Amino acid sequence: MKRVRGECVAPGIAVGPVFVRGFAAQQTSRRLAADEVESELNRLREALQKSRAQIEEIKQKQADSLGEAELRIFDSHLAYLGDAMFVTEIESQVIKERLPVHEAVQLVFTKYDRIFQLVESELLRRRASDLRDVATRLQRNLEAEAVRGPLAPTGPYVLVASKLTTADMFNLANEKVEGIVAEEGGMSSHAAILARGMGIPTVTGIRDLPKLVRDGDIVVLDATAGELVTAPDDRVLADATLSAQRWKASKVATSAPTEAKNHQTRDGTPVRLLGSCGSPGEADLVRTFGMEGIGVYRTELQFLADKMRPSEDALVSTYRQVVEANAGRPVAFRLLDVMAATRDANLRHQERNPTMGLRGVRGLLLDRDLLRMQLRAIVRAAVGAIGASVLVPFVTGLSDLQRVKAALLEERVALKKAGVPCAADLAIAPVIEVPAAAMSLGALLVESDYAVVAVDDLQAHLLAADRDNAAVREYHEMVHPAVFETLARLARDAERREKPLVLFGESAADPVRIPFYLGVGYRSFSIAPVRLRGVMKVLARYSIEECRRIAARILEAPRTLDVQKVLVNIETE
Repeated sequence: MKRVRGECVAPGIAVGPVFVRGFAAQQTSRRLAADEVESELNRLREALQKSRAQIEEIKQKQADSLGEAELRIFDSHLAYLGDAMFVTEIESQVIKERLPVHEAVQLVFTKYDRIFQLVESELLRRRASDLRDVATRLQRNLEAEAVRGPLAPTGPYVLVASKLTTADMFNLANEKVEGIVAEEGGMSSHAAILARGMGIPTVTGIRDLPKLVRDGDIVVLDATAGELVTAPDDRVLADATLSAQRWKASKVATSAPTEAKNHQTRDGTPVRLLGSCGSPGEADLVRTFGMEGIGVYRTELQFLADKMRPSEDALVSTYRQVVEANAGRPVAFRLLDVMAATRDANLRHQERNPTMGLRGVRGLLLDRDLLRMQLRAIVRAAVGAIGASVLVPFVTGLSDLQRVKAALLEERVALKKAGVPCAADLAIAPVIEVPAAAMSLGALLVESDYAVVAVDDLQAHLLAADRDNAAVREYHEMVHPAVFETLARLARDAERREKPLVLFGESAADPVRIPFYLGVGYRSFSIAPVRLRGVMKVLARYSIEECRRIAARILEAPRTLDVQKVLVNIETE
């Protein structure tokens, strides 16, 4: 028996035989003979048609279990399959270069994937993952015609794949995927969003999977703990089977809202644990886990899932689903935070550094129709909601916040005059991710109800290190004293203004850093639901006084190495 750890993408427990996909050896490269070209093109057309039919059928079957935003992901896949440029390039490789069609698909996909990866944007990389899903499905259908692959188990199974893709998640021949383990695949990919929306326990980041398991091996997947158990003994298997049954039963039981739980430190100090999510399916997880509301709802998915801008009514429908899923609990909608090239393809080549360009509130203030449409949708969807709020991303100074507040007020007045039901009151908060905003937090809090500190982005800007750029990742992950001093100063400024702060981001759930956050005064956290269990363990371990002593030691550390020593001691205590 062996236990290996990865990253939890979607929580839950699954037990079953393994079905391995995506690790097949590369086919031997060869050139086509002239009389083979037409048959290869016919194979491509048949595979394209089969792929389109599969996606349409999957979309229809999942209509009742997935939200509108998740279903639109399949529309983007259909768009790629119908993209004349994509298909023509594949055909050109077959005709001009005499490449077999499976090689042509891989070549064209690799070209596009390289372009997406060169653009340091998580949003565009999500588009790349969609293209990868499409290319994978296309190649699976081509392989099915050429060589009969391994048959899926006849009952429930645990999918083991090289990459987390929708092509392998949705298998029309057998849709009994109980769990997923993949070597690669990020938390924000569309496949990950769908896995969470469908409640499929999923873990990524486990290397050399073909060396660990083979088709038919029985495994235990504890996705909540991020753990895969291979060759489990009888006792482990029996316990896991019982746990998996309880997990399934709990999913059924959560069709009604789960009562929010009160969280606290070891000495009883209250701490608010809110959820961060980006789709109605993830919003359901926030409720399922008993979190105290949604601290940050990222609104980008609905704009990225389709080439067409969503209508106001479509936004209202999605936002209302999110509000209703967390009835009686606060929901904070972050306004669209994308770069200019994502908002408008015509701007693609006009910004040399888009991460510091017309993104977030800057782009929305230039595209006022988009800003006002999104504000109207939130106001309409939040009718009767308790504690609904609007988050303003990438704020630099006071005028950014004031202009959005003015637009919100104007749209609410216009809706009331038109007799359209709308929320009586909405809180507003800046997202603190730019150092200039961090330095002027006091002034921003005068104009807002509270603030959200996006700790990962703030650290990236403080250290001038893009977290999506592997070449400077060590700089972004650096435990620089300036980062901790800035976070402590923000907490002091908020306390003086008597306004709450919400700490948001992956680092907000870092078990090593949480004692520091608590020690300097943070009491509200917005984290991914899958990180809740780890954060609760930390809370149960420390008292506030202990956290204050830890924070003091970190703030006294003059160098990165000294901070690292303190954090290492915390981890080993």
